[in-house]
Amino acid sequence: MKKLVIVLLIGAGIFMPGSFKLDAQDLTLGSIYEKENVPYRRPVPLPFLREADVVWSKMIWRMVDLREKVNHPLYFPTEPFGPRMSLIDVLMTGLENEEITAYTDEQFQVPRELEDVQRLLGAEDELRTVVDVDTGEEIVVEIEGEVRTDEVFRYLILEQWYFDRQHSRFDSRIIGLCPIRVFQRRTEDGELTDEQIMSDVFWVYYPEIRELLARHEVFFGNNDLASLSFDDLFLQRRFSGFIYRESNVYDNRRIEDYTMGRDALYEAARIHNMIFDFEQDLWEY
Repeated sequence: MKKLVIVLLIGAGIFMPGSFKLDAQDLTLGSIYEKENVPYRRPVPLPFLREADVVWSKMIWRMVDLREKVNHPLYFPTEPFGPRMSLIDVLMTGLENEEITAYTDEQFQVPRELEDVQRLLGAEDELRTVVDVDTGEEIVVEIEGEVRTDEVFRYLILEQWYFDRQHSRFDSRIIGLCPIRVFQRRTEDGELTDEQIMSDVFWVYYPEIRELLARHEVFFGNNDLASLSFDDLFLQRRFSGFIYRESNVYDNRRIEDYTMGRDALYEAARIHNMIFDFEQDLWEY
């Protein structure tokens, strides 16, 4: 009898109204807890570096294709939802809030206006010739453009490799990022063609955007609790890319300017191996 009473009391406690009731605040958050630390994160300070300690340096432009699976965290989601945003949406938010500055090239001297950035992303009105359904005559109408951040499929990353003799360390630091829009050209009638265009949208100076990137989480791995910011992703080099250009005497020309096809891949591999071999030659085994 006593056991029956105990069981009934436990059952009543379990099914009492409000036992599993969430607060109204929790329901608005869309989660059982609030991520309080993410919006206030600060970037990890980098070690101080003196010019006198750098005995070797090389500038590398690396092309990152977001269609590769390892780079998907930089591309998705294509539209912001909740706290999750793609890298280009994070950068656009920073530009709209005037937290960061867009530049025309990797010299970071000439700023680019937000209106120009939006135009390069597709927000440009177009005049198209269409057929009026009532009269059957051709008329010219103005089509309002929209910002197509989902067409940013590539990033060009400017990084500097160096050897620090003070700490006996061979390392690299990212100098700048450039989103690249990849899209198909349209005819005057609005029809898509087979011609593919790659357009540099803007450059951002990486040390300037680190605070912005550190405040935005990136989805990485199978654990939603795994807390990794965009700044962490770049510092830990959790992305894949190929060498597109190196600093050289010929106006820093691109690899595709002097070789093509398979030879371009061989040239990129040669530059990569040159950097790797330099590091290996520093040590004795």
